[in-house]
Amino acid sequence: MNLRGINHVVLKVRNLEASDAFYRGVLGMERVGQRGNMWFYSASAHHHDLALIEIGSNAVSAPKNAVGLFHLCFDVPNENALAHLHARCRDAGAHLLGAVDHNIMRSFYVLDPDGNEIELGVDVPKSEWRDPANAFEVDRSYEIES
Repeated sequence: MNLRGINHVVLKVRNLEASDAFYRGVLGMERVGQRGNMWFYSASAHHHDLALIEIGSNAVSAPKNAVGLFHLCFDVPNENALAHLHARCRDAGAHLLGAVDHNIMRSFYVLDPDGNEIELGVDVPKSEWRDPANAFEVDRSYEIES
């Protein structure tokens, strides 16, 4: 058996409406279905890439030093789209954490309404990697023209 990648991610959220405003309204994902307190979103050809399940306004966030999800990353088709998305996040008042040239990917990080860290990035062609033998070694700052 061989894995082909990640099919979808499910996040627990406090408020579906607030999360919908971010994932659909700001990031542009399509809401493709719902089942009770769970809403489903697509960003590509999958039936869904993300599901959100509402667990209530009193839910506590995991401590920063707890085991669990660090962040999730969504692909963006090109750097122009990345800049457009960065501007949409900024204009919507989303909490931007910064942009990074990871050598293999250029991206920026933003927090969703529940403080989940979301990376939005575009892959860099392997032919443009600075040091293919050590592709994951060094990050550089990255300025997004938005």
